[in-house]
Amino acid sequence: MDDRKLAQSVCPGLIHPQVRYKELLGRLLQPGVRWLDLGCGHEIVRSWTLRPGEDEASFTRAPALCVGIDTDGQALRKNHAMPLLVAGSICSLPFADGSFDVVTANMVVEHADRPEALLSEVWRVLRPKGVFLFHTPNKYYPASVLASAVPPGIKSRLVARISGRDEKDVYPTFYRLNTSPAISGQSEGVGFRIKYSEVLETLTYHPRRALFLLYLAVAWLLRRKWLRRFQADFMVMLCKPDVECACRRLERHA
Repeated sequence: MDDRKLAQSVCPGLIHPQVRYKELLGRLLQPGVRWLDLGCGHEIVRSWTLRPGEDEASFTRAPALCVGIDTDGQALRKNHAMPLLVAGSICSLPFADGSFDVVTANMVVEHADRPEALLSEVWRVLRPKGVFLFHTPNKYYPASVLASAVPPGIKSRLVARISGRDEKDVYPTFYRLNTSPAISGQSEGVGFRIKYSEVLETLTYHPRRALFLLYLAVAWLLRRKWLRRFQADFMVMLCKPDVECACRRLERHA
């Protein structure tokens, strides 16, 4: 049986978190908004999440301003979709207060060693009614737990081999904003309101069938009610408290 058909038979309705992120991003990037993408790297969304006829540039057409920031200059040079690119730290943003309506981070905040500084900076550069959408791993997902126990030098090679990524694209992780208590405590401590948060399942379609079946078994097991808090990823939307919060538009479609 085809792997995708097998996955749907074992875990019906499974949607990859990257697909969910792409959907939410598309809803937030309304005409005229000013958007900042943290740790943008070389792509806006994963290429395999794009539907036929859809391209990354489609996400930059409606916003009035699109800016990506990353410390990795080599990755920035490969990014041909984001109109404006800045080399800099996501914990010390080189932008004026209230510069953006939407800030996003796709699998980035786990790499921040000072999440309180990151959240404070995002708060500062957001306008009133501003929204911060981030997608990040759950610290207690089995693969994350195993990865945390592996020495850094071995980890980068191992992760690159399993995920099919270049070893240069595997960055140090700290998982300091990767549990429900950490997300709620640190976000609310800065002043954000959690408008939307969920823990999402995932599945890796690895070319090595044994690894794929292992991932599938884990996905099936974590669907048990008492294990759902160990699902793979968090998808979180924060906003500045306001009478008319910008992310209410999203709630009407969720």
